[in-house]
Amino acid sequence: MADRVVVVGGGISGLAVARALARADRAEVVCLEAQKRAGGNVRTERERGFLLEWGPTAFLDNAPATLELAREVGLEGETVQADPASRRRFVFRAGKLHRVPEGPASLVASGLLPWAAKLRLLAEPFVPARRDTGDESVFEFARRRIGGGAARILVDAMVSGIYAGDAAHLSLPACFPRMRELEREYGSLVRAMMSLLWSRRSTGGPAGPAGRLTSFRDGLESLPRAIARDLGPALLLGRRVTGVAHMGVRGLRVFLEEGAPLDAAAVVLACPASVSAELVSAMDGELAAALASIPSAPIAVVHLGFEEAALPEKPVGFGFLAPRGEGLRILGALWCSSMFPGRAPAAHALITAMVGGAHDPAAIQLSDAELVALARRDLGTAMGIREKPALWRVFRHPRGIPQYTLGHLDRLETIARRCRERPGLFLCGSSYRGVSVNSCIEEAPKVVREVLDHLARREAATLSS
Repeated sequence: MADRVVVVGGGISGLAVARALARADRAEVVCLEAQKRAGGNVRTERERGFLLEWGPTAFLDNAPATLELAREVGLEGETVQADPASRRRFVFRAGKLHRVPEGPASLVASGLLPWAAKLRLLAEPFVPARRDTGDESVFEFARRRIGGGAARILVDAMVSGIYAGDAAHLSLPACFPRMRELEREYGSLVRAMMSLLWSRRSTGGPAGPAGRLTSFRDGLESLPRAIARDLGPALLLGRRVTGVAHMGVRGLRVFLEEGAPLDAAAVVLACPASVSAELVSAMDGELAAALASIPSAPIAVVHLGFEEAALPEKPVGFGFLAPRGEGLRILGALWCSSMFPGRAPAAHALITAMVGGAHDPAAIQLSDAELVALARRDLGTAMGIREKPALWRVFRHPRGIPQYTLGHLDRLETIARRCRERPGLFLCGSSYRGVSVNSCIEEAPKVVREVLDHLARREAATLSS
């Protein structure tokens, strides 16, 4: 009988790994998902003409792996790119929205930063670059390079938008390794930005270095749905795993809440680190402890649909972020119907507020009515919206977004070492090396290569014995 590989978790990471393993045709592949639907936090619903995303809303098209996967599962003609106006992004400061400039010169000329912060920013090219390889928080890096004022306004907002995290506790080399590289390469972030902007203009690239926001006509869940169809009977929904045991040369055993355990030559845990910690706790306490030490920030997604006539001004752009200390409790808001077509009925607008995160984890415990009231209050302050929404929905994510806190790379080394001590056990997903959809998909080929190498070594050992 062919070797069996069990993938635990049917989120985007697990689906991508399971599909690639199945296409390799080297082993029987079984993907187990505890819920009755695949996709994890990538989930889309339609209600009264509004398209509502539970979690991620889009991906950047500068990642070939995601676009190639979409093409392979039949979604090539379903992709939609964000309106060019989505390049307009805002930060709420000093009682109003300020457009985020796209370059250092326009940043100095804008009203986003107070003059003291602007003057400190002008000194950035003269700040010596750090050359050692030690860990450093995102906030400390920004404070060192551009000063505390600009770091609080710009970096706090950016970190809230990506990680819903606390910049003072997140690890720069784990979260934004490119920033460390730019400092070392150019000696200055301003010089790096100017060089990259000049390169983009000289080459005429329409996407720029960051790429374009991309989704699908029927929402982002189109991708996991299509992968699930492609996997067919290899994907088993509603199958909760309760533990994993290592049986030496015989491989691993996967225990299920219902039904007989599954024996496998390899097991890929593609679930949140906290869940994986529970699954391996009886097998390896040190591995479980390392996994459990990767925290997450709970977050609530509050969708508000409005008649455009009820809005003081039609939102045009990506949305806005709200640094701490500016009077808003929401982390920011996405102007979904401005970004992509078909997100709201005609003459309506969809605005999505994010609440909670590392600074405000208790917010997720508020009732739906309280979360909607909070979002309406803050949107009233930031955008002048006073009318009641025509539709509202609240989605909660208790595990939320993984937090790559200081020491994260050391934790990853411990996890990798303990997995080597348990041949056939592999880990992947947003808890480790990237929280975006692109990062999860880009990780899949590496994990698949490692699994196939393990199967080859196992086969060679069997033949030589």
